[in-house]
Amino acid sequence: MRIDRIRLTNFCGVRESEVRFAPRGVTIVHGPNETGKSTLMLGINILFDHRDDSKKEEVRRTKPVNLDTGSEVEADVEIGAYRFTYFKRFHKDRETRLTIHAPKAESLTGREGHERVQQILSASLDTNLWRALRIVQGENLDMPELHDQPAIAQALDRAAGQARSGEREEWLFEAAQAEYRAYFTDKGKEKEDPIGKARSAASAAAAGALELQEQLNALDADIALYAALTRESVTLGRSLAGLEAAVGKAHETWDAVSALSSEVERCRSAHQSSEQARNAAGASLQQRRQLIDTAENAASRVSKETAANLELAEALTKADTALQQASEVRNRAIAIAELAEQEEKTRRGDQAHRKDEFELVTMEERLQRIKAAEAAASAAGDVIAGTSITEALRTRIREAELKLGTARGILDAASPQLHIRALRAATIVVNGRAETLAADEARTTPVTETVTGRLGDTIEFRVEPGTSAETLHQRMRDADLTLKRACEQAGVATPAAAESAWTALNDAKRIVDERDRIVTENLRDLTRQRLEALVHGVQVKVCAYLEKRHSALAMPADLDAATQLLAAAEKAAADAKAARLLAEAAHAQAHELHSKRREARAVNSALLEQARNDLKLAEDRLTEARNAAGDDALTQVLTSAENAFSQCTHVLAAARSKLGTADQQSAQTLLHTAQSALKRAEEQRAEHQRELLKLHTKLDLVGEKGLAEALAEARRVDYEAADALARLLRRAHAAKLLFETLQAERDAMRLTYVAPLREGIERLGRHLFGPTMRVEVDETLQVVSRTVEGVTVALAQLSTGAREQMGLLVRLATALIVASDGGVPLVLDDALGSTDPERLETMGAVLRIASQDTQTIILTCSPERYMHVGAQAMVRL
Repeated sequence: MRIDRIRLTNFCGVRESEVRFAPRGVTIVHGPNETGKSTLMLGINILFDHRDDSKKEEVRRTKPVNLDTGSEVEADVEIGAYRFTYFKRFHKDRETRLTIHAPKAESLTGREGHERVQQILSASLDTNLWRALRIVQGENLDMPELHDQPAIAQALDRAAGQARSGEREEWLFEAAQAEYRAYFTDKGKEKEDPIGKARSAASAAAAGALELQEQLNALDADIALYAALTRESVTLGRSLAGLEAAVGKAHETWDAVSALSSEVERCRSAHQSSEQARNAAGASLQQRRQLIDTAENAASRVSKETAANLELAEALTKADTALQQASEVRNRAIAIAELAEQEEKTRRGDQAHRKDEFELVTMEERLQRIKAAEAAASAAGDVIAGTSITEALRTRIREAELKLGTARGILDAASPQLHIRALRAATIVVNGRAETLAADEARTTPVTETVTGRLGDTIEFRVEPGTSAETLHQRMRDADLTLKRACEQAGVATPAAAESAWTALNDAKRIVDERDRIVTENLRDLTRQRLEALVHGVQVKVCAYLEKRHSALAMPADLDAATQLLAAAEKAAADAKAARLLAEAAHAQAHELHSKRREARAVNSALLEQARNDLKLAEDRLTEARNAAGDDALTQVLTSAENAFSQCTHVLAAARSKLGTADQQSAQTLLHTAQSALKRAEEQRAEHQRELLKLHTKLDLVGEKGLAEALAEARRVDYEAADALARLLRRAHAAKLLFETLQAERDAMRLTYVAPLREGIERLGRHLFGPTMRVEVDETLQVVSRTVEGVTVALAQLSTGAREQMGLLVRLATALIVASDGGVPLVLDDALGSTDPERLETMGAVLRIASQDTQTIILTCSPERYMHVGAQAMVRL
């Protein structure tokens, strides 16, 4: 959704206000308190939510208290593929007008227009999400509720790579949940009714059948056991004598084997002692050889490192010389590049200055044309205001003039004619007007009314018109009166003056219309105040540049010359920069080589010193060891120890051979086996006797007692109860599996929602809190905590300003996520009141970045709070 324009008339306390919003980026609407900033968004809500005849309180509050007129709202809106203008007037002379411009033109009024807009809204806009993203004046900047917003869910579906879940899926989940809760509690435990009761009935039936079966099985087992124990008791009695003889023979064999084992242990101890002596002698000789090898290796290292040290010293000297030469070349290149850059900077400033001068002339001409058109329109307005004539009056005057001319013509044609011809020069008086006639001159006068005349002092005459002439004369007087009245009403004296006034009025209107065209053409996308401010700004900039320009270079004559000089300066600066880069690269290479050789010399010196120390230590240790025992003495000790070890090995082998022939393990096993067999046989015999006595008593008491018939009935009851329980459990487990599967998928999908939302919040938040900023978002899409530089703080423990900033970050991230679907405007009404100046600067950058693809509307009485936003539009109320 995008709001392009909103106009309020007589709405709440706003007499008239119209605001246009930038389609993308930030629009800041600012002004003092009670200028109608928050009322703009209230107007949008009233326009969309209520019919023009609504009696609801929030609609009644919009009626102006000091005027008996209706409150009006009009907006230009774009929702999805629709672009339309929507107008409503409430309370008095109610009216609804809807003009759809795209995708196809439509014009609707009244309730039909209202319902058409509701249809567009329901199909294309998530109104709950729009309200969740709004920050209303006077309310805390809490986290928005995003958990059940369809628009954010669909956008997060795509961001997380999930399939879209809709109304059918929600219905299936609710049905599965209802079936699940018929058998299980919210914690997943089986309900007593019906599962618990069915399980108890099945358990009781199974226990009864099992008990009877066990009783019958026990009876059969006791009979078979009694017979078997009787047979085994007889057999065990016969075996006891033979087992006692075997135990005595095994004792004799074991005593002989024990004596041979003691002899082997004594030989093994002597063999171990000789082996230890041999190993010690070998280790001493090996250690002596290692000391000799260490001393020889240390001497070789000293010789090698000494030769390398000489070579590295010579290489370092050469590197010193090369580095000094590269430094001189680099310094010269840097100086040349700095001069070229300074000249380029001056030429760039000169070109910008000439361009500003050109723009200043252009804007002054535009402003002058606007002023001239407005002056002409003002004068034309005075003409319009001072002119009473209208098209209807002009028509009446023309018609009255035509009627007067017609009446006069008819009267002249129908009236008697008075013909007078002078026979000689004479003076006559007709109707009090003296006329002199020359000889033979004639006069003709229509007699439309009584005509009196006199000829000298001798003749006086009177001519009376007839009755028809008098009637025609009255018609002419009536027409003349009508004409005079029409001219008086139009504020003119004659019909000719009326035509002149009408022409002047049309010319004035044309001048006013021409004024609007000229102003529109010359203002373009600016306002008059903005154009004047731009002219003033460019004038200040042009004068300031000349004052601050301190360069020996001559100022270019015009913009073309400045452009050519700038191109030449840019080429010279680029060449100097390239030369400087080459010189710096050569210097860096020489410096790197020098550093490597210096480092290699230092490493070699350290290695040489270490080799010398190692050589001295090895020689000292070898001398000390030889003073304690010579090399030949150590060799003799090892030879004697090896001979003694060989002798002990032969003796031990012979003793083990004798013991192996005796088979000690077998003798011991036979003795233990014979003893165990005898003891077990005696215990079994006693046990059999006791069991036989118990069984005899039990069989006498129990008998069958009808156990077979009772068992058959119990098995039938058990089968029916188990079958009922199995069918109930299958249905319950199927419901549980379906519900848990759907719930797991739903939870998994919601968990995937967390990632894109968290990434969006963190991407914006790192501008504000630094690169280590992380947030934890739970499955309900609520921010739980914030982590900065390894320190994690719960959201509720953050300061008011930090919570305010986090709330705005969540709204911005959400607006970006849904932007691909057309999104909704993000409205911030006097937000960030608790944010410090440093954070305000960073938050301005965040708002600018986040609003590149969305429409953000900021309503504030403190525009300086958002000076770092870089708004696309600024509207002052």
